[in-house]
Amino acid sequence: MTRPAPSVARWLCFATAAACAAPRAPRRFEARPAAGDPDARPAAGQTPCEAATRPWPAVPASVERRIEAQMRDGRLPGLAACLVVDGDIAWCGGFGTTEGGGGDPVTPDTPFLLASVSKLVTATAVGRLAADGALDLDDDIDAIVPFRVEHPRSDAPITLRRALAHAGGVDDNGRVMDTYYADDRDPRRALLDITEAYFDPSGDDHHPKANFTPAGPGRVSRYSNMGYALLGAAVEAHTGVDFADWTERELLHPLGLTHTAWRLADHDVSTLAEPTSHRDGEWKGHGHYTFADYPNGGLRSSARDTACLLAAFARGGSLYGQTVLPAEDLYGMMASAYPGLDPFQGLGWGYSYMGGGPPWVGHSGGEAGVATDAYLQQDGSLGIVVLTNGDWRTGREIEEIERVLIGWGRELGG
Repeated sequence: MTRPAPSVARWLCFATAAACAAPRAPRRFEARPAAGDPDARPAAGQTPCEAATRPWPAVPASVERRIEAQMRDGRLPGLAACLVVDGDIAWCGGFGTTEGGGGDPVTPDTPFLLASVSKLVTATAVGRLAADGALDLDDDIDAIVPFRVEHPRSDAPITLRRALAHAGGVDDNGRVMDTYYADDRDPRRALLDITEAYFDPSGDDHHPKANFTPAGPGRVSRYSNMGYALLGAAVEAHTGVDFADWTERELLHPLGLTHTAWRLADHDVSTLAEPTSHRDGEWKGHGHYTFADYPNGGLRSSARDTACLLAAFARGGSLYGQTVLPAEDLYGMMASAYPGLDPFQGLGWGYSYMGGGPPWVGHSGGEAGVATDAYLQQDGSLGIVVLTNGDWRTGREIEEIERVLIGWGRELGG
């Protein structure tokens, strides 16, 4: 099995996102999604996800042809997508197969590796604890975790807020992060172990120059996967519960997400979409790899489940009686956190131009053989989820698929 260097692949999840290509704007972005009826409740025996699912129309033949053509051009073996309209899952569909050149047909319930779209869950976990008063977003992470966290060239603290906004002064040391991967099994190293090794000055993986930015916390915007691993460690240390277990119990399972889990062992591997690349005229599967710093990108979920979570955000943080994050806290996390550093970056959430018009709010993801998007219009009236088990490559083909789906989604919402 071969794949690109993982650290390079994980960096591409940010570098290829549309938000990175958009011109920097000297203003603050805000979103206040408030779709649907806030008093709606599920019928007896229904989960919030089931209550939020409309009868799905058949995809128009013209839309299907354009999607399949772009998948061929982009060498995407499989793709699942959903449209969220007015806070409900208005349509989901699957195209292609779970493996390059074979496998099973992709369905809306096929789990994909979400890559950095996972950061929305990690950010929400931190936001939930802050909303409950258990933590403050301006808390120094050093005071939360059972090891030392300090920037080697600054006395400024690495706070939850700064880490959420990629302004914590944390850099990604690819050589170290590559050692955190595991092939076709869950990693043997624990989250708290690898973050201690990376951030504590006495840790085996601590490298002052490679692990941290030259400028200290709050001074520069630098996309940081290890910053999100540290946020996951903070949640785990504060709650005393494994990060994967806590987020699934408190955020994901109450909505009714049945095809979503962080651990490979919690999935039926035979149902997963395998991360796949097309190189030199051949499909190259990467297997179902995992990584110990998983809060930054290790969640596996189906398009339907991801759309259910997006529907909760579209409705202001609650879905049919189940609150993921109170509305005002959600709005605060979606707003530009440090406009002077990067007006497109909120607390976990980022802004991207998709399908024309004002920027959308959400996140992109990319790993070796994986490309994902989950975005909302700023008022929550329309959302889109696109998950593929192929590379971003140029990104043009996926962006065209999204434009086609957004156009159709606007018709569904009309």
